[in-house]
Amino acid sequence: MTDDKAPHRLRLTGGARLVGDRVAVSAMVFRGPVHLSTEEVFLSVDDASVLQAQLTRALDERSFPGLEQRDRDKARMRHGF
Repeated sequence: MTDDKAPHRLRLTGGARLVGDRVAVSAMVFRGPVHLSTEEVFLSVDDASVLQAQLTRALDERSFPGLEQRDRDKARMRHGF
């Protein structure tokens, strides 16, 4: 893959902080190994909450493979379907 076709990736440069009613996150933007810019992204509190839940779920699945499926199976057995 050439650098022009390399996907963009982000590297967080600082923590998230509350700015008014938004959450601000700073990140460096790269294409391949090349640093393109440093950007500050603002998320609504609702979007930040959804992102937190999705990240937690993805990291839990990575740490405990199959945990979500086991939970679904237990719920099915408990409710009989």
